[in-house]
Amino acid sequence: MTQGPSIIQCGVFQKLRLSILWPLYRSGGVAIFGTALMWPVPLMAQAVDTAQSVSAPEIKPDATDPQNVTEPAVVNDDSNAAIEIGDKSETVDLLTDNLDEHWKAFSSAPAPADAPVWKVVSEGDDKGLILICSGDPKGFLYTTEICTEFELTLEWKYPRDEDGNSGVLVYTQEEPRIWPTSMQVQLHQPKVGSVFPSGDATSDQSSELENDLARPVNTWNEGRIISKGGRLSVEVNGRKAGEVTGAKPSTGSIALQSEGSVVHFRRIRLRKLRAVKRAATPESVSRP
Repeated sequence: MTQGPSIIQCGVFQKLRLSILWPLYRSGGVAIFGTALMWPVPLMAQAVDTAQSVSAPEIKPDATDPQNVTEPAVVNDDSNAAIEIGDKSETVDLLTDNLDEHWKAFSSAPAPADAPVWKVVSEGDDKGLILICSGDPKGFLYTTEICTEFELTLEWKYPRDEDGNSGVLVYTQEEPRIWPTSMQVQLHQPKVGSVFPSGDATSDQSSELENDLARPVNTWNEGRIISKGGRLSVEVNGRKAGEVTGAKPSTGSIALQSEGSVVHFRRIRLRKLRAVKRAATPESVSRP
């Protein structure tokens, strides 16, 4: 900022001006003296105006310095965020005294009233309930509840037949035919644990096995089936068996087959799994 002449500077100049011009006045140069006397005034006014015009840049009250602007963090809103499977859910025992509580039946032919295809009996000595399938006529027993993400555990045995045949149908569609659209988990003794499409179902692959996973006749076998997003994984007697991905459909009932052999089931338990959206993590927060 440039400053104008000070008061002291103006006083010195005034005295100098009088010492020079006074002889002119004495000699009769009145007009010259008056003009000279007024000469410094415009210059001083101009100096003051110039000093006032030189100032700091104008700052508006609402102005914002762009260098100090902080952009808000952007949280990625991805509708296709990964999904985790929660495992805290209630386990339901599907085998009760009243078969109609959880199941419906389809049969390819009427069964005699005194010889039902499916019946529940007590094992005695508080060992629990057993579901007995006569194997004839062919058909299936299916859950009244639709299942998608779940863990199913069960036990089965063939009392006499070393070539015993049955199966668990997963994602079963309610179709009155043999066999409905579903994914079949094989319980046939020589191929137990195999997984493949049935009816109009499809999958990325089949998993048909020849194995020795089954225990001897009249011995209980243990099975575990896990369904997650169209992926089926099977364990038999604690050992890994078949697995398939991309099953379509990937939701439906769970069914047990009547396929010509007497077969016993027990401890049929279903645990539904919950699909949970993963919470945002620091990695999902970014700046543009």
